[in-house]
Amino acid sequence: MVVEDKEGILSEYRAKRSIYEEFSLTCEDLVRRLLRISNIRVHTVTSRTKDIERLAEKLSRPDKNYEKLEDVTDLSGIRIITYFEDDVDKIGTLIESEFKVFPDKSLDKRKALDPDRFGYLSLHYVCTLSDERCKLSEYSAFQDYICEIQVRTILQHAWAEIEHDLGYKVPQGIPESVRRRFSRLASLLETGDEEFKNIRDELETYAVTVKKEIPVTPSKVLIDRVSLMAYVEQDTEIRELAQTLAEYLKADLEDMKPGYADARVEELQYVGLKTIEEVQSAVRQKKDIVISVFKERFKGRNISSISRGLGIFYLVQVLITNIDDVDATAKALSDLSIATSKRRTELAKTLIGIVRKHTKN
Repeated sequence: MVVEDKEGILSEYRAKRSIYEEFSLTCEDLVRRLLRISNIRVHTVTSRTKDIERLAEKLSRPDKNYEKLEDVTDLSGIRIITYFEDDVDKIGTLIESEFKVFPDKSLDKRKALDPDRFGYLSLHYVCTLSDERCKLSEYSAFQDYICEIQVRTILQHAWAEIEHDLGYKVPQGIPESVRRRFSRLASLLETGDEEFKNIRDELETYAVTVKKEIPVTPSKVLIDRVSLMAYVEQDTEIRELAQTLAEYLKADLEDMKPGYADARVEELQYVGLKTIEEVQSAVRQKKDIVISVFKERFKGRNISSISRGLGIFYLVQVLITNIDDVDATAKALSDLSIATSKRRTELAKTLIGIVRKHTKN
């Protein structure tokens, strides 16, 4: 059916498009804030406002029937790309509670489409701002404005974008042999979505388990980012070492960041430590030398904050020190990218001097 008042709808949209653009950005900002408040981490949140040319094409399609501009529900669109498939449902619950959703126009395509249409297994909502929100001055101008909110995983999004780029909008247009390959790939990607979620869940379980195992059986806990961060957070000796270093500088202590922990893991592996128990033993034996090295390196410096894991960094420097070989010590510093090339020999001599002094004592 051809839209009878196509030009009238287009003319109205031209006049209101700037408001729709503002509405799209407002909804995007609102969604971002809601996700942040709900502690749901996503890959991206984007908004778009339909081009006038695209609207004209839509109105010209014989299968569409629009009597007025408000009948077009995708003039403003929000796309939320998640990392994990179960976050799609969490976000869906959030949207249903924070927006006024039209159930008859919304669609859970994960249930509606064939399994080989993986890239379109997304959640679509057609909605407006809630009545309560429209009472607020910053939202009142957008009462009754409609937006479409789409939620999908990053793998679903990748599928849809690639399939769209290949130029096939319906499965019937794809050659049979290629359709079979699409179907196999859909199965792999669906499995990938499930596995990413399972990996995340396993890591979360591992983090809880490691915290319990470190005080009881540290010899069984291998060094990795999760275990090292847990060790630095809860072990008494490493916490006391960090406190001593901070007090020397009159600095604040910051929690160990994941990237910082990764660097320390590589260094500990370089010196041959494999378990948390081995790190505990090294800290216990070398703590006084670590403090001496730290004080020498930071003499006269003014630093406002340090990581709780900084003691690990200086422990490694102590462990790589060969008191009989400056070149070997400098080479180890180079391997770990510690200090500049011009300063490594000088630092190696400093380390040797401090370690040798403590060894004699």
